Amino acid sequence: MKGMKWLLLLLAGWSTLVGGLFLATLTGNVAEQWFGLARNSRLWVQAVVMSGLVVPIMLYLYQHVYRMTGLKPKTPEYSWKKLTHFITGVLLALALVSFGFIIARTQGWIVIEEWHAPDQWLAALFVNIVIAFLYEAFPEELGLRGMLYDVLRHRFSTWLSLILQTLLFVAVTTAVALLQALVGLTPGVSIAVPYILFILCFGLCLQLLRLWTRNLWTTIGFHLAYLEITRFVIVPHQYGAPPIITYHESEPGLAWLISAGMIIVGGVIVSLIILGAKRFMRRREVMRSDSLS
Repeated sequence: MKGMKWLLLLLAGWSTLVGGLFLATLTGNVAEQWFGLARNSRLWVQAVVMSGLVVPIMLYLYQHVYRMTGLKPKTPEYSWKKLTHFITGVLLALALVSFGFIIARTQGWIVIEEWHAPDQWLAALFVNIVIAFLYEAFPEELGLRGMLYDVLRHRFSTWLSLILQTLLFVAVTTAVALLQALVGLTPGVSIAVPYILFILCFGLCLQLLRLWTRNLWTTIGFHLAYLEITRFVIVPHQYGAPPIITYHESEPGLAWLISAGMIIVGGVIVSLIILGAKRFMRRREVMRSDSLS
């Protein structure tokens, strides 16, 4: 039984994420129907339920992970003391999407028609940042790129753990959608091949970010920035959000394809380059120390 502790922790963490997401959406829908809550109020309920359930359980499970591995860092990767790395993730996502828009504009694929004044969208953006942080970015990254990955890394190689964690990410989304359909709720996402491929790539990108920064706050910042860029720049009409910019695209969906592609593919490429450079530098250090000994 002791040798199976890693599997029990893996199942506990995965079930917590699935249960948290499902109960959060269920509670939000019930509150909306019973009390006639507006959309934002329902989202607040979902965010509070999600973080209120998932975060304490994940932090508790993390203590068992440390005991299992025998390694407890003085400053865990999720510690508030490492919060400055949050900016790294946000700036990287913003830089990548900006680069994508610059390319699209120079090629005439996208024409920016108007930049809207901050008083039209700033308050809504701030509220959505807090909700998205509590409902999606923080609990998901703590659980998936944090606790679940660390359990897998205890048993498997880095790259196999990365792949397995990404598959678990897809499994969480699929399981929640199935549970929602089972109880008569409209699934939050459409489980189709394009969407599965998208979250596979997104999960891979986020885990690679954690690998080279060795910090969960980077992935939280990157995840949150992607959500807000999508909701306030790319497809604000789908979320009822006030747009930061209004633009015309030569083909429908082109802006989303360019922005998502640049953020995810660009994030993967940047991460692989940095990881490769760090590995090369470590090998040089080893070779130098061997030659001196």
